[in-house]
Amino acid sequence: MSATSLGWIAVVLYVAVAAALAVRGARRSRSLASYAVGGRDIPAAVVGLSLAAQLTSVATFVINPGLVHAFGYSALLGYGVAAALGITLGLVLFSTRFRRHGVRVQALTVPQWIGARYASPGLRATFALLSLGLVTFATLIVVGLALVLGRLLGQPPGAVAVVMTALVVAGVMLGGATGHAWTNAAQAAVMLVVALVLIGAGLPLLAGQGITTRLAAIDPNLVGAVNPASPYFRNVFEVFACNFLVGLAIVCQPHVLSKALYLREERDVRRYLATAVAAGVVFSGVLVTGLWARLSLAGPLPIDRVISTWIGQTFPPGVQVLIAIGLLCAGLSTLEGILLALSAIFSVDVYPLRARAQTERGALVFGRFGLVLVGFVTAVLALWQLEHPTGGTVAIFAQYGVYLLFTASFLPLGCGMFVPRAGRALVGVAVAAAVVGYLGTAILKPVPLANNPAVLATVGILAGWLVVALGLMAGSGARGDAA
Repeated sequence: MSATSLGWIAVVLYVAVAAALAVRGARRSRSLASYAVGGRDIPAAVVGLSLAAQLTSVATFVINPGLVHAFGYSALLGYGVAAALGITLGLVLFSTRFRRHGVRVQALTVPQWIGARYASPGLRATFALLSLGLVTFATLIVVGLALVLGRLLGQPPGAVAVVMTALVVAGVMLGGATGHAWTNAAQAAVMLVVALVLIGAGLPLLAGQGITTRLAAIDPNLVGAVNPASPYFRNVFEVFACNFLVGLAIVCQPHVLSKALYLREERDVRRYLATAVAAGVVFSGVLVTGLWARLSLAGPLPIDRVISTWIGQTFPPGVQVLIAIGLLCAGLSTLEGILLALSAIFSVDVYPLRARAQTERGALVFGRFGLVLVGFVTAVLALWQLEHPTGGTVAIFAQYGVYLLFTASFLPLGCGMFVPRAGRALVGVAVAAAVVGYLGTAILKPVPLANNPAVLATVGILAGWLVVALGLMAGSGARGDAA
């Protein structure tokens, strides 16, 4: 049987299983709280696997290895070491405190948490709006999966992108947080198997002359800790400092940090984090497939198409199908989380701004309407990026949007948990400074590194925290509630 036939069978089975889990979740998503964060009765290990799947999108399996293929060790160190360490530290620092305050104020979303922490409807509305930047990352996922599945199923990537987005929107609309968490856990299990298959495929390449010698023969820049010829890994600051800070802040995305609110008890946080970090280490290892592809493929390839080409040339049909399903799990797990988070924000944070007579049913309906709207915009952007990838890869398009979100949200969350003296006014000014620093650097390009979204995020974060530090030194930080 051909890979195409096997692929169709596997995809249909996957959709059937996902639909069954969504229906199961629908039975337990009758209220707004259960739709947004579940019944807080999901096992910690399941939530941890769900978190790992959220953090490990198709970017980790398909797009970022393409950057490693193009730029070598510098990209591997930036994403696989510096960013991974930042993410791990961020989860450890933020999860317990975020959950503790969120439970106390009955928060269901990150914007609601921020609004309650600072008693500020303005900040809540601001972060509800900024959260729409997640649509750019949803676009990345749809593009990456459309390229892989389109090749496997023999269908145009554009058609795959539209149908896939529609199916995910329907599943999230039906299943809510409970269906999403259990589906993610099952997806993470498949992803772990596929990750080990992909990593293991290149181990024979380590024999003989060695991978460093062979890469250096292709291009000496590929084996340096920095790659001066690259547009994103030119020096130590870009590779290590920026990626570490981005990793630290990236956990402040709504679909990531809100996972801590799924847990019933604070003691569950440790098991939840241990599971997520252990799975995340394996997933980060998939970045080495970019090196395997560099040694295996001939001729230049677009960054976003490297891994799909390598998979097609390296594995037999049955294994290609297994890998495709693993990539489908990687992409859809994060896509589902993003769409669920945005749907919850529409219900919890946007609906109260427009509805005079508020009802829980009205909030749920409004959130699902917002979900359909987000799905439509994602599909349109995916079709555009398939033809015109920003900066040579959809990864850069995604980073521009989502990096602005966590550049801003890192400040109120960090201050709310660890700097109780920073009051509403000071935090508001600091958030404005972070956004201006990010956008100002992106638009004015005062330094040659300004094409790199990680540099933009670093400038914005440092500008915001500088304002907080100066405000506290000047005694302008109004005392707030301890997190």
